[in-house]
Amino acid sequence: MFQSAKELENLFNTEAAFYKLQTHGKIHLCRSLAAVRRKGAEIEEEPDALFVLLNPGGCLPVDREETISMLTGEVEVLPMLQATPDNTMYQLMRLMERMGWNYIEIINLTDVLTGKFEDYLEGQEWMKLHHDNRHSIFSIDRYPELLERVEKAGVVIAGWGTKLKISSAAEEANMILWEIAEVKGLRYKQHPLYYHPFPWLQTKCVMWLDDMEEQLKLVGEVV
Repeated sequence: MFQSAKELENLFNTEAAFYKLQTHGKIHLCRSLAAVRRKGAEIEEEPDALFVLLNPGGCLPVDREETISMLTGEVEVLPMLQATPDNTMYQLMRLMERMGWNYIEIINLTDVLTGKFEDYLEGQEWMKLHHDNRHSIFSIDRYPELLERVEKAGVVIAGWGTKLKISSAAEEANMILWEIAEVKGLRYKQHPLYYHPFPWLQTKCVMWLDDMEEQLKLVGEVV
């Protein structure tokens, strides 16, 4: 079964924490955390799963980005705002339905929102050029924040994609995560890359769901 976006929106709410980051005169819109909760379910403090993806995509606040404030200093505790889900979030909702989950969280290798991979690369080069790592939860200064997210989650699932140009960032994130918890996900032939949850074609989306469900339920049987 491949539920539509409308069907999924009737089942789940999406929230996210946004901020604007100014780096050497350039302002980037960022998202530090996203959460998907089942409507009507009891509010839980500990998510069933934490997904670690590459970068935030099309998920924006319902009240538009004009409501987002500029970050001063380090990333602080930000309010969770109602947000519009993107295709990746809809796909994660489908997995939630299969697994019977009520609550998941999503973090990324970078908080910077970009729609295209080329924009992601450009943004990362800019941050690196100006020695600004505030945009990444995997930076040393934000390690306590990462640790809290990972330790609360029932399972950690990587899905940052298979593009070789992200290998360096993926290697660093993978190493840090494995020091805290076991990392699940559908591994690509090139380590430590993992297939992204939303590969666009519906047939491939269903394959990801089937394979991920099988992996997760196998873990449950072993435990």
